[in-house]
Amino acid sequence: MEEFTGRVAVVTGAGSGMGKAFALRWAAEGMKVVAADIQRDALDATVAELTAAGHEAIGVPTDVSSLEAIRNLATAAMDTYGGIHLVNNNAGVEGYLDGPIWEATEKDWTWTVGVNFWSAVYGVQTFVPLMLAGGEPGHVVNTCSMTSVITAGNMYGITKHGVLALTEVLRQDLKARDARVSATALCPGTIATNLFHGSRNRPHDLENEVATSGADQGRELREQMHAVLATGMSPAQVAELLVTAVRTDAPYLLTDHEWDDQIIARHQNLLAGAVGPLAGATSGGN
Repeated sequence: MEEFTGRVAVVTGAGSGMGKAFALRWAAEGMKVVAADIQRDALDATVAELTAAGHEAIGVPTDVSSLEAIRNLATAAMDTYGGIHLVNNNAGVEGYLDGPIWEATEKDWTWTVGVNFWSAVYGVQTFVPLMLAGGEPGHVVNTCSMTSVITAGNMYGITKHGVLALTEVLRQDLKARDARVSATALCPGTIATNLFHGSRNRPHDLENEVATSGADQGRELREQMHAVLATGMSPAQVAELLVTAVRTDAPYLLTDHEWDDQIIARHQNLLAGAVGPLAGATSGGN
């Protein structure tokens, strides 16, 4: 997808952080923007900024963990602009950080996996058929994370490994069909966003009725990590990189090289676990 002017971009998590930066950047490229977020005031602020600058944009309050909500988002985009050309499946939360993985509750899993992983699945299920039916060039960008290419350290990392695999399979399937739609796995590093304040939008029905033993530890960790992110790359810089990645049909976009050692270490550990000759091996296994 090389031309953006006059086409339609759908961006989830558009109320703040990278999602807002993506919405602004696609609009600057001449695209009509359908912005989605669960936080209504933040979403309204993004749309107001877009329209004040003379861009065509609508906002659709969306709980991305709901398939029905994603379908409603697609309907709003189609009804308003008649097509969809670019989708940023970007919404995400920090999720469960309150202790060892075996202590996570069903509600912790439902919240974290719903927002981070199922949202991308629902986006692929819902938007890709519409984009293919439109017959025009298109692109799907799934926000993974640098944590998706290193050894996973928490539930967030688990979900992002899943989104990376989803994006790789999606891209392969599209290429196998010579589709005019493609996909990129966006793997941001340390970016100045409110990711670690994602709990502010955790649904009440998914809050634990009894605080887990590591709840205080989790709150402290969230604040520490929020401070770390504040020192990172700006979302606008990521958006600039993403425009180039989509134009060049890059399979992956890693925003920096600060994580290279961890990426290399993970793959060295994987290869160290191989048994038997590897030369020429092409078949998969269980």
